Amino acid sequence: MNRATLADDFALSTRRAPWKTFVLEAHAGDDVADALNDVFGPGRVRDTDDVHLHEVVDDVNFVVDHLDDRFWSLHTTAPTSVAAPFLKGIVESRRDLDWMWLPSDHLRGVWPGVSPQWLATDFTSGRLTPPTDEVADLKLRVRGRAAESVLQLVESKYSKAVSFSGVAINVADDDLGSVAEAISRDGRFVATGDDFGLHQTVVRRVVDRYRGFVEAVEQRALRWIQFPDGGAQPVGAPLVLRFGRSIPDLGLFLEQLFSAREPFRLWGIPQMAGDDFAEVEAVDLHVGQQLRFDVTPDWLRVYLFEGGCGNTLARLASNLQHHFDGALSIVDPEIDVLLKQHAR
Repeated sequence: MNRATLADDFALSTRRAPWKTFVLEAHAGDDVADALNDVFGPGRVRDTDDVHLHEVVDDVNFVVDHLDDRFWSLHTTAPTSVAAPFLKGIVESRRDLDWMWLPSDHLRGVWPGVSPQWLATDFTSGRLTPPTDEVADLKLRVRGRAAESVLQLVESKYSKAVSFSGVAINVADDDLGSVAEAISRDGRFVATGDDFGLHQTVVRRVVDRYRGFVEAVEQRALRWIQFPDGGAQPVGAPLVLRFGRSIPDLGLFLEQLFSAREPFRLWGIPQMAGDDFAEVEAVDLHVGQQLRFDVTPDWLRVYLFEGGCGNTLARLASNLQHHFDGALSIVDPEIDVLLKQHAR
C-alpha cells in the first residue's frame, strides 16, 4: 500500500460506490503509529510502504493518511451509515481526537468559481433556549444552479436561522480530471470521480482554511512572555462571540452549554454575578484544558489559556450557529474574517 495504490483504489471503487474521507483533529504526540494503536487497538493497525499511511483493519476498515500530523484523513469505502457511527464512538470516548467543526461560511464556498450542486442548512433551536417564536427550526436542501441564490434570499430575511450544514460541488481540471464532492460540516467528504489527487486537493483546501481559523485562535491564547533579564509580559486576548439575538433564558442556556454533553463537550458550574452576567470556570473535555467564560444575554467571552486548543472555539462557534444564532460574529475582526472566510 502506497499513495499510488490508494489512487488506484479510489478510481476503481468510485465506479461502484462513493469514497468517504473523514478528517479528524488529533493530538497524537511524536509517534502517530503508537497513537493509532492506542485509538484502534493493538493488532488492528498495519504499516504500509508509506510512513505516513497506515491501514486500520477493524469493524470498519480505513486507510489513515497522517502526512498532516494534526488533521488526519481517514479513507474508507464502507457505507457512511456504518463508518460514521463507528468513528463517532471513538471520537466521543477520547480526549485526543475531535471532529473538524466547519463554520457555516466555510461551506458556503468551497472551490472558487464553482457553483454548488446543492446546499443544505440545518438550524434547530430549543437545545440551548426555548424555541424562538420567529424561526424555531430551518432545514433546507436546495438543488440546482440557483441553490445559493435561494438560500441568500432566505438569509436576507432570517439570517439568524440560516446555518450551512452541507454542500455538493463538481470540480474539473483539464489535466487531472474531475470529482464530485459532498461535504458536511463535521469534515466528512463523500466523493466520486476519476482522480484521487483532485479529491485530496479539495480536502486540503477545506482543511487549510479551517486550520487558519483554529491557529489564529490559538495565537490569541493568554500567556506570559518571559524576559531574559527578569520580568514578564502578558500577551493574548479573550475572544468575544457577539450574538445577533439575545439569550431569552440565560440560566437554561448556561445549564445546557456547560453540561458536558455533545456536541459542546464543555463542563463547568456557572456563577451568576447579577441577573444578566455569569462567570464560568470550565473544562474542555476534548483536551482537558481549563477555560474561563463570561456570558451575558448578548455576548459570550472566551479566555483560552496557553496550550489550549483552537478547535474548542471552532466547535463552540459552529454549534452555536446551528443551535442558537446563525448570524453570530467574533468581535476581533481578524478572527471574524477567518470565521466567515469562503472561496469565490
